[in-house]
Amino acid sequence: MIEKILINDPESKYYSVNDSKDGFLLTLPEKCTLNDFFSAAKVTPNSYGSVLVSRLYNGLMTTATNVNDEYNKYYSKEYKNLYHFLFWKYCVPLKTSRKVISQLRQGEVVRYSSFSSGSSWTIRAFMDDPVMLKSLNIIIDEVRGMYYENSK
Repeated sequence: MIEKILINDPESKYYSVNDSKDGFLLTLPEKCTLNDFFSAAKVTPNSYGSVLVSRLYNGLMTTATNVNDEYNKYYSKEYKNLYHFLFWKYCVPLKTSRKVISQLRQGEVVRYSSFSSGSSWTIRAFMDDPVMLKSLNIIIDEVRGMYYENSK
């Protein structure tokens, strides 16, 4: 599951530009691989489609922070839970963090990235188009499903 984070409401009459904290929050198996993404997207390595899937994977896994690790290592004494940590550190609305965290399964982590932190433009393009976002969620759900089925 992936959720887009918009700090400023684009429907507001006061909306002018994207906020530097705009980004995404998602749940993924901690140990998922590029090959898992290839399988989920039904593309073969070294194909034209694999280039796009590689960019998606890198945008989700390389530039996005594993907030579970960050919270547990550095902030668990400062913030009472992961929801508050995401809210105060990254300005993630509590409603959004609760929705994403409630979807966590065994062996999964929450990842966060702002669009201004070097997150791939491929991710931004997928997040800005409803059809592409749906496709991205299907790939993520497929990857999550592979790990969930294997953990039973």
